[in-house]
Amino acid sequence: MIEPLYVDQARLDEYYSQVVTKPKVRRVPTYTISAGLSPSVGLQGTVTQVPVGLAEKLETVCAYLGGQEVLGLARPSISDRWDNASPDPDLPEDVWQELRRTFRRETCEVRSVLLPAPPGGAPSGPALWVSERPLEQAAGAARRRAVGALYLVQEFPHEDGPAHFVSGVSLLHMLHELDLGGLAASLVRTARDAAPPGVRPGGVGMRELIDRGRVGPPKMVDVLYRIRGSYLDREDGFSVTTIAYPIAMLRA
Repeated sequence: MIEPLYVDQARLDEYYSQVVTKPKVRRVPTYTISAGLSPSVGLQGTVTQVPVGLAEKLETVCAYLGGQEVLGLARPSISDRWDNASPDPDLPEDVWQELRRTFRRETCEVRSVLLPAPPGGAPSGPALWVSERPLEQAAGAARRRAVGALYLVQEFPHEDGPAHFVSGVSLLHMLHELDLGGLAASLVRTARDAAPPGVRPGGVGMRELIDRGRVGPPKMVDVLYRIRGSYLDREDGFSVTTIAYPIAMLRA
């Protein structure tokens, strides 16, 4: 039994429609009986489209992405430049190819971040899910750069686009670089409101959010996401931190 925590239905449907160009259909027979001197039975049929469930859509899309070699199964582990640079001669080819895959699917522990509603009467704040370090480090990650946190922006407001390595040194800087200033402002208000009286709030990172009690309980999930950017996070030992948006997030 699949229990979805979040599904970007519009994006998932769009991806699925690009993979499956002919929808599944089924023919439903109908019978007609004509009365008269010689009664007869006629057979006709109507064609209806078969509804496709979440699990089938997700697996179909992932199978296609895997076949196109754009789906990775691990979080980025070094400061790669994605599709915009030549392969790094110091890295094995399989490692470099993995880092060009902007779709990722992994099982990880996530928490929802409790953000204040923006000014102007909006019902709630931006939705954000965070995962600290992944359950398993990528091979050789310690030798290069530690795998950092993953920030999943729910209801991502921008169109799909290529991922970039951004030379940000903090989460707030990174969010502004990705034109997510509203989310950055909500995080700043979270830090300010939670700071003790007379204490100036410091940086906003995963540890600060947990310490201030602004995150929900941990949940194990299976998540397909699309990376928007990565950077070296000064507030987390300059580990490689990733910002992405979830396509589907299911309880693992």
